Amino acid sequence: MAASIGLSYRSISMDVFYLEAIIAEVQPLVAGSSVKKVHQPDVDTIVFRLWNGRRELCLRINAAVGATGLYFTERPWINPQSPMRFCQLLRSRLRTLRSIQQLPSERIVLLTFDGQDEVTYRLVCELYGRRPNMVLCDDHGKIIDALHRREGETDHQSYSKGATWSQPEIGGGYSLEEAIACWASEIKRDSPVEWLKRNVRPMTPLVARELACLMDRGGDPAKILSNFSQQRRQRHYVFQIAELDGVARLFAFEPTGLRLTSVKKFNSASEAADSFFGDHASPGRYGERARLLKVGSRALLRVEKRLERLHQDKARTDEVEEIQQLGQLLLANLYRIRKGMREIEVENFYEQGTMVTIPLDEAISPSQNADRLFTQCKKIKRGQAHIERRLAESIAEKEWLEAVLQSLGEATTREDLATIEEEMRDFGLLPRRVTPTRRREGKGRPKIREGVSPGGFIIQWGTNNRSNDYLVKHVCRALDLWFHVLGQPGCHLILKNPQQGRSVPEEDLFYAASLAAGYSRAASEGAAEVMIAEGRAVHKPKGALPGLVQVTSYRTVRVAPRRES
Repeated sequence: MAASIGLSYRSISMDVFYLEAIIAEVQPLVAGSSVKKVHQPDVDTIVFRLWNGRRELCLRINAAVGATGLYFTERPWINPQSPMRFCQLLRSRLRTLRSIQQLPSERIVLLTFDGQDEVTYRLVCELYGRRPNMVLCDDHGKIIDALHRREGETDHQSYSKGATWSQPEIGGGYSLEEAIACWASEIKRDSPVEWLKRNVRPMTPLVARELACLMDRGGDPAKILSNFSQQRRQRHYVFQIAELDGVARLFAFEPTGLRLTSVKKFNSASEAADSFFGDHASPGRYGERARLLKVGSRALLRVEKRLERLHQDKARTDEVEEIQQLGQLLLANLYRIRKGMREIEVENFYEQGTMVTIPLDEAISPSQNADRLFTQCKKIKRGQAHIERRLAESIAEKEWLEAVLQSLGEATTREDLATIEEEMRDFGLLPRRVTPTRRREGKGRPKIREGVSPGGFIIQWGTNNRSNDYLVKHVCRALDLWFHVLGQPGCHLILKNPQQGRSVPEEDLFYAASLAAGYSRAASEGAAEVMIAEGRAVHKPKGALPGLVQVTSYRTVRVAPRRES
């Protein structure tokens, strides 16, 4: 069908219509705001902390390839240990945000600032194409610096310092109003989707597909275009995230022609965008979290390959009994073997009524052939213990790495990342620092989350392997209850039983189990199996990797994962 054409499945960038909605929402709130701080969590992202006289606002701008956008955020971010170059420049120059505007029908946003030195600055955010960027210019349009320096570019301009920023050439095409008038004469053999994308400005693949779906249902094209134009002009927005063909999309207008699933509506453009980019955009290319995730993922891949080889070796050790039987059969039939024979068929007295063919080395004597089989058995038996030990070590290492990757996904502060990074250094995944880092406050007691069950029981759970170990070793008492999602990495959760023996109501058990599932890899699943054990059944084996425990007895419950709001 024509309406199925024209959507990229890789890009989750904010389109021109959504950007219009964001600017309409953001501009009244940020005009005249003072710049409290500028942050650069990763190479593609800038966050402005603004004070508008009533409250603090965090304006996030993403210039990552395939994931561009601008919106207010309430999600925490993690800063690198030292500010990056472009962040330092913005901190030193910008004082007050005067205005924010979008170039008509373009994914280019201009932020105008008063500077620390009484100079006017303009931050140009090019949120489109394969090379999105942010460019800081003076009041004459001269480039001071860019987020991504690109010397010798062949695009519409150079991004070198001192060059003049210029708006890219606007392609031809009809406005929505003009398209209404000329539709009947222009559209011929072309599909509606392709005609809209090529000839109407502004237009996006998602909106073109929606309009074409309505036309395919027999709607009048002129009326459909007119209704959409009126929606846009009057700002009849319905902000939502929904799946189209199994891929999450961000919508500013409510589609009525597309078949959507998993629809989730929001009260504001920024609220929807913050949720969308937080859940569906990958971390910055060189961010702290991304760097550690890359190291951990590579290590996990190596362990999985090692486990595959060890399982193959173990399968070979299972043949030792068969080889030993062949040696015994050979000894029993030495009198039949002549030097130079390549094989011999003998009766298999281990399986009555069957015959077995034993290969021989014609260069050695019959007794030496038998000795060769027994020597092979001894060698395999010696390696068997080594393989079993390596298997146990590798399985534990795999579980530890999966827990590390889960903790990285849960990390919300620089302190969280630093703790995980230190653990990875201790294990040898990262090189040791040449100079010791300054001791962090609170290093003695790791970060623990805490809540209360419906029945008033205190619940505590870890944020990483170190805090999980702390809970098991120092917090969990004999008759406290321990929770962990079954067969997947996740937090260790303790439900404190102050009377040590008091029966805990089922409601509290299921509440704690759902939290344990919510802070695990099973968080996005509809339901998960969670282990429940008494504290006295949970032990930390000597020499075990961080976060790994041994549980002697437990039961499981099936719950829907939940997280504390």
